[in-house]
Amino acid sequence: MKRRDFLKAAGCWAVAFGVTGRSRAAKRTDRPNIIYILADDLGYGDLGCYGGKLNATPNIDRMAGGGVRFTDFHAASWCAPSRISLMTGCHPNRPGLMGRNSARLSDRITIAEMLREQGYATALIGKWHLGMGKGTHPLDQGFDYWFGTRGSNDWDGPRPNYGSFKNAPESAWKTPLYVNRQRKGVIRQSLFTQRYTKEVVRLIRENKDKPQFIYLAHNMPHVPIFASEKFRGKSANGVYGDVIAELDWSVGEIIRAVKDAGLSDKTLIVFTSDNGPWTMFKEFGGLAGPLRGEKSTTWEGGQRVPCVFYWPGAIKPMVNSEFMVNCDVYATLAGLTGSTVKKGQAIDSNDMSGVLLSGDKSPRTRHIFYHHKAMAYRSGDYKVHFSTRRRTRDPETGKGEPSKPHNPPLLFNVKKDIAESRNIAADHPRIVERLTKEFKQAQAAIRNWEKLPG
Repeated sequence: MKRRDFLKAAGCWAVAFGVTGRSRAAKRTDRPNIIYILADDLGYGDLGCYGGKLNATPNIDRMAGGGVRFTDFHAASWCAPSRISLMTGCHPNRPGLMGRNSARLSDRITIAEMLREQGYATALIGKWHLGMGKGTHPLDQGFDYWFGTRGSNDWDGPRPNYGSFKNAPESAWKTPLYVNRQRKGVIRQSLFTQRYTKEVVRLIRENKDKPQFIYLAHNMPHVPIFASEKFRGKSANGVYGDVIAELDWSVGEIIRAVKDAGLSDKTLIVFTSDNGPWTMFKEFGGLAGPLRGEKSTTWEGGQRVPCVFYWPGAIKPMVNSEFMVNCDVYATLAGLTGSTVKKGQAIDSNDMSGVLLSGDKSPRTRHIFYHHKAMAYRSGDYKVHFSTRRRTRDPETGKGEPSKPHNPPLLFNVKKDIAESRNIAADHPRIVERLTKEFKQAQAAIRNWEKLPG
């Protein structure tokens, strides 16, 4: 029998503040509330605190100045893999895990299930993108409440190409809103950010006496992009800048609501992105900043994303260059809340709570990068590319574009060369040989559901 039956017995809104497990955070206060904010297709270079010059992001910048700003944080290169990695603590390319009705997802204990067992109220506000079938619906995956969309906001409208994003009116996109298991009708694209933010603020206020996990998964700035009337035409960077300004406003509203509820020192807020920017859509896509590549590539710009952890009084402000992948969030939240990662679950997740609370070195040293297939591998400071791609597809026609194989593979020192601008494979044949061997071992471990090394 699946663990959901005994999870229900824990109660959806039970309060459980006991101190258990190895969490250093649990020793200083009750378990923290957690608000995990995930932007969709936001680039490393889209925020002021990451060196971006085009968009005004004062609230996120202040959050970064008062928290831990990671400069070497990675997600997957694409929407759904990134989200399943976050939720399960597993590498998203393990067989049977990907897919909109994955049997392996149904058998995973998600972050929401783990925290609900600890007495957390759990809510998903925004995009799910992991299935609506039996066992994969958000309410079957540990969330007590869902207010959002089943997937990306370009699913229900014209062909998703540059011409549509430029010329189709907002009314052409028919993305439905779901509240729990009920379809409530079409939601205007320009109201996504506003409505999600109001819903989060409501939950913060109404449940301030209970530990909460709120997963806010924005639809923006995934194309098509629209800002509400308050922000429309107000930025210096066109509609993309308007949308980013509204996301920044959302962060400010959430931080203010937490403060007004008297929960600042009891609340961890995380802000990050699911993958890199979709730059190929020009004025409707973001920038990867100093990084090479974009969404759907395994260049750094495809999956190295902004990430800020903010918890006043618990974590000291710093810029942190330690290596972290979004599947590590699972074990990290377990560490910070005193939760237990059950045997066989979150097998690729590393507890980074020591990095956050004490400035420890990251336990992660390696990662294998996929976009549909294994393409690159990181070990320490070095990253090797066995194949690369420039973008997903032709933005005008939608025709897919193939990856380019490299023999010999490309090698970069991504600590010294964040832009992956100088291929040093010829200078370091032994490193290429070692990483190639590790790459093959990692592929085999992924296929066989074996634990990956660090």
